[in-house]
Amino acid sequence: MLGERNLSEKTVDVVGKAIGLQGADLEFWILLVRYCQADKEVSKKHYLQELAALRGSVCPVKINEGFSEYYRHWYMPVVRELVTLFDFRDDYALLGRSVYPPITESEAKSAVLILSRYHFIRKDACGRWVETHRSVRSGTPKQRSALVHYHREMLGKASEALLSLDRNKRFVGGVTLGVSKECYWRILAEAEKFKNRITALALNDLNGDNVIQVAVQIFPTGHSPDGVL
Repeated sequence: MLGERNLSEKTVDVVGKAIGLQGADLEFWILLVRYCQADKEVSKKHYLQELAALRGSVCPVKINEGFSEYYRHWYMPVVRELVTLFDFRDDYALLGRSVYPPITESEAKSAVLILSRYHFIRKDACGRWVETHRSVRSGTPKQRSALVHYHREMLGKASEALLSLDRNKRFVGGVTLGVSKECYWRILAEAEKFKNRITALALNDLNGDNVIQVAVQIFPTGHSPDGVL
């Protein structure tokens, strides 16, 4: 605090926890200190890249109006992406068949109307549907029930894909690990970095022709008597 000496590798973690940081926030703090103390340009560049990955290079717009409608059905975000990938020329039956698993023509039409009404999509000067914002994020904790419903629906679709798709068309993997509380928070931070990186990859892809769902589940499955998270 007085600027008389640097934090050591041991004290940076202790100080971070003392000021209430955990998970991605603690990881960001540690990387920030390492970046500031790095004496070589190559090291500074490495830590700067790690900071950018953890923070995310994408600045999503927070959903306010239409939050519940957007997450009411699992296919709403899918349709939002699909209508920008090809010109379906108001053929809602075709649009419905392009969703996987397919939805009905009326469901596809309703989805487009709702997405347009709440400004998730709009038509450009050429009459093509485009996203009003490239990336959006969920709303407030008060709207949690709608988001929980959406995730439960998507987990169901993941279960269906496990049986209906060839293994080379989907990825399912899992590992059971024994970790400390500190390691658990670090793993959560790494998962956040991974999500930010693949989001940036997708947003920089100018030749999209598929919509995919990416989900990583990390949750406790057991603990020692004094090891409750």
